Amino acid sequence: MVQHIGRSANRFELKYLVPHDRVDSVVRDLEAYVHTDPNADDEQGYRVRSVYWDSDAWIFFWEKIEGLKQRRKLRVRVYPGADYGFVEIKARADRTLQKRRTNLPLEEIHARFRGLPEETDAIDPPADPVVSEAMYLRQRYLLRPRMAISYWRRAFYGNYEPDLRITFDRRIQYHPREVDIARPFESGPYVVDPRLVVMEIKFNERAPLWLCKLASRHGLQIIRLSKYCTAVDRAYFGNRLT
Repeated sequence: MVQHIGRSANRFELKYLVPHDRVDSVVRDLEAYVHTDPNADDEQGYRVRSVYWDSDAWIFFWEKIEGLKQRRKLRVRVYPGADYGFVEIKARADRTLQKRRTNLPLEEIHARFRGLPEETDAIDPPADPVVSEAMYLRQRYLLRPRMAISYWRRAFYGNYEPDLRITFDRRIQYHPREVDIARPFESGPYVVDPRLVVMEIKFNERAPLWLCKLASRHGLQIIRLSKYCTAVDRAYFGNRLT
C-alpha cells in the first residue's frame, strides 16, 4: 500500500522530458545521491490517479494559461490499494509552489466530493482546514470534477538533501468524462508522447549543484508543463494553448 504523509510545503519544481529509453541511464547516475521512495511496491513505481476540479468557465485552467502569478488548483488523489486518498490544493505565488494536502478515508472523500454541492450540504462541516478550504472553493466557484489523470510514477528522495524529491512519470493519460474518483478510468489519450517520461525535481530552496550537472550531462532541458492544463487543452481547445 502506498502511503504519503504531509500537509503543507513551500516548494520549487523543475520539469524535464526524458526519452523512455534513457530513463534507466539517468537513474543510474542518480543512485549515489538518492534512495527509492519506500512506499513504492517495486522499482516500477506505483499508479497515481487524480481528479481535478474546475468551474464551467475553466477558471483554474485560464489562470495558468494567462500566467497569473497567484493561482491554484484543486484535486483529489488516490493510490490503488490504499483505503484513503488525498484532498490537495496546489497554490503558486510567482515561482514558489505550495501544496496543502490532507488524507481522508475514501468513504469520506466519496461522500464529500462525488456529488453536486447541494448533495453534500447536509454533511457535517469539515474540521480539517484543507478540506474546509476545498469545500469553500467548490462553493465559491461552483467547481465540479472536470478532468481525470492517471500515470505511473517512480519516485526518489535525496540522501543528503531531505527536501529533495525526484519523480519519473510515464504513460500519462487523461479522461475528460470518467471523473468519478470512486471508479478510476483504465485507459485514455496521452498527455505527452508515451515514448517520453516527465522528470520532476522538487526542492525547498535551491537545486543541488550535482543535480544541475547531471541534467546538463544528459542534455536535459527544462520545460513548462502542467499535466492538467495540457489535458484540458487537448480535450477541449484543440491543443492550441499549451
